[in-house]
Amino acid sequence: MKNMSKKTKTIIIAAVIVIAAIAVCIMNFKKPGRIEGFEAAVTSIDDIRIPEGTRIVALGEATHGNREFQELKRDVLEVLVNNSNVRALVLEGDFGGCCLVNDYIQGGEGDPKELVNHLGYRIYRTQQMCDLIVWMRAYNDTAADGDKIRLYGMDIQKDNDDKVYISNLYERLDAGKYADYTTRMDELLGDSYDTYDASRYDEIIALMDEIEGDLTANYDAYSGITSTEEVERARIAAGVIKYFMDLELNTTNYHKFRDTAMKDLVDKILAIEEKEYGSAIMIGCHNGHMTENNSSNFTYLGSFLNEDYGDSYFTIGTDYYYTSDNLPGTSGRTVQRFCSDDPLAYQVGSMSENRYYLDLGAVDSSSRLGRVINRSISTGSLGEDYNITYKFIKSYHQINYAPTDMYDAMILYYEVTPTEIWEQ
Repeated sequence: MKNMSKKTKTIIIAAVIVIAAIAVCIMNFKKPGRIEGFEAAVTSIDDIRIPEGTRIVALGEATHGNREFQELKRDVLEVLVNNSNVRALVLEGDFGGCCLVNDYIQGGEGDPKELVNHLGYRIYRTQQMCDLIVWMRAYNDTAADGDKIRLYGMDIQKDNDDKVYISNLYERLDAGKYADYTTRMDELLGDSYDTYDASRYDEIIALMDEIEGDLTANYDAYSGITSTEEVERARIAAGVIKYFMDLELNTTNYHKFRDTAMKDLVDKILAIEEKEYGSAIMIGCHNGHMTENNSSNFTYLGSFLNEDYGDSYFTIGTDYYYTSDNLPGTSGRTVQRFCSDDPLAYQVGSMSENRYYLDLGAVDSSSRLGRVINRSISTGSLGEDYNITYKFIKSYHQINYAPTDMYDAMILYYEVTPTEIWEQ
């Protein structure tokens, strides 16, 4: 193309793009066939029943940018609260920020529209997540003390709200230590996310060790002033700041380190809930994090939990046939449309509702549906990234595993719509 004119080159490039787009359309034109027995096997999510002895229910989302999956967090939590002993929601969100939001859910002051900023990520600045917070608060306003619900985060990618939660707690525990620890944390960590001084890593770790040690040494006294749960949350928050510092400096195995830390936080949160409230917990995160078989090369949490908790870890994955997904790009967020090619989600398109629950364990393995869920099929998987190659390479937005290898149950949509993210 060395001697071609600029115009000719542009025409050739445009032609290649058009041909590639046509090829993609042709590949997507073939629809899955009908699956005998599907309609009889699916139910409403109101019929979700988790097995006796379940300690952790994990609800996945096939994308981060669809409103239906964010609404589903509240819908499934409400069903589980009504039909089981689940009393805590653990988000793929900032631990310290979710602690601050939980203070509001327990009756504290705040504006839910502002509080969504503390959940950890821009993707949560939506009406759906605001509605979740409002519902949890409203539920607690009329619930008996032993029946109230709580919010936690299990992620470690931010530090500032962990610092704020620790400082807020010490303001009630000990005026002298509050002034000392707050001053030192502000100096070392700054007053917002990512304003720490990496050259003072050792000092930051030493301070968090000191705070953890103080909370441990004075555990009973502090619990008498506030509560065991709040002391435990503060102790975890100090550990999260240490995880955050190590994650920021981890350039070789970032993803596995993150999921390993999240597994540790889930263990600690479950310990609080079981000891203090006799409660099981619900996790809400991307499908990739919670699948039982490590279906992603970058996520490990679900396989870790499945290995440790076995049958007491119950997983509900989600999928769509079509998505219009709110995704980030190089020049801002855009809505992009994809087809998962999932033969299960395709079935929903001819039914009266857009959403159904399928208990995979209840399906006869010898039936037509049983054979489908026990073999590798295409399912959708979109995270918080996008570029034009996603349109042409299906492995960038699909995975191929047997549903029964990944999940205990699925919630299937025919079509899902994009979130609208508040500019805050």
